[in-house]
Amino acid sequence: MNKHTFLLATMPFVACGAGASDAHFMVPLPLRSAPPELLACIMVTMAGLLLACLSLRRSLGLEERARTLHGQLLAEREARAQSEQALADNHDVVYRLVRQNEDVRDSERTRIARDLHNELGRRLLVLRTELASLHDSATTAQAPALASRLEHAITHIDGALGAVRAVTSGLRGFGPGDGLRHALERCLAEHAHLYGMRYRFEAGIDPSSRAGQDRGARLAVFRVLQDVLATAARVQHGELHVRLLENAGSLGLEIDGCASAADEVASLSAELIDQIRAMGGVLRVISIAGHAGRWSLSLPVQNRAAELAPVA
Repeated sequence: MNKHTFLLATMPFVACGAGASDAHFMVPLPLRSAPPELLACIMVTMAGLLLACLSLRRSLGLEERARTLHGQLLAEREARAQSEQALADNHDVVYRLVRQNEDVRDSERTRIARDLHNELGRRLLVLRTELASLHDSATTAQAPALASRLEHAITHIDGALGAVRAVTSGLRGFGPGDGLRHALERCLAEHAHLYGMRYRFEAGIDPSSRAGQDRGARLAVFRVLQDVLATAARVQHGELHVRLLENAGSLGLEIDGCASAADEVASLSAELIDQIRAMGGVLRVISIAGHAGRWSLSLPVQNRAAELAPVA
């Protein structure tokens, strides 16, 4: 209660408690001849009306302030909704760009692998054939020094051919018509042939999965397996257990037997890790007591219509 309201509320009691002469001067001239009870009632009524007017004015001010605050709240909510929608749109654009970029990169890798295999591999094979012929001639001519040097050269060429096969295997992806399961099995078989690796492969496929429509997610899974196998090839491991998990809205890969510490994720290419994060995926190494760790990859899948939508 403010000062004016307090005065109006206490005025009738002050008037009642004052002396007769003081109350006489506080009453307007037309009402001085009225009975004291009537004057007291009139003053109490006037005080009540003033209090009601002040309360109504205060209530209207509070309502106006409440409407102003409500309008500001609605404007802030609308601005936040617009910001969230813009952020979601930007994320979708980045999502599609990452997938389109991976398609282009995979096509370029496939072209490079084909050129290495067709050109460099073919020339190395021709060179090996000629050196083998010279080695046979040197052996026939009883030139052991020359034959030994040619044999060493052939050994180096065999190593170069193996390196070319390993590089082309690491660069080669899978065509639009190839299935992810077939591509993973082929990749495992090639590494097993090159490095003597033992493995088991399992594939759990959900009939409602949309993974077959998301080429970007399938390429990311394939590249993770290639990089993990390339890392595992440098260290002697036991049998690898690889599982492909296709769920309704996600695509997963688990590799047991070739990880020992959580920081091994950093051994993969930074480009691949950034790509997985941009796609909303999670790649980690899970420690298992008494066993080698597990590589775990989970990627959300997107339908083909959204993936192929043009980027503005």
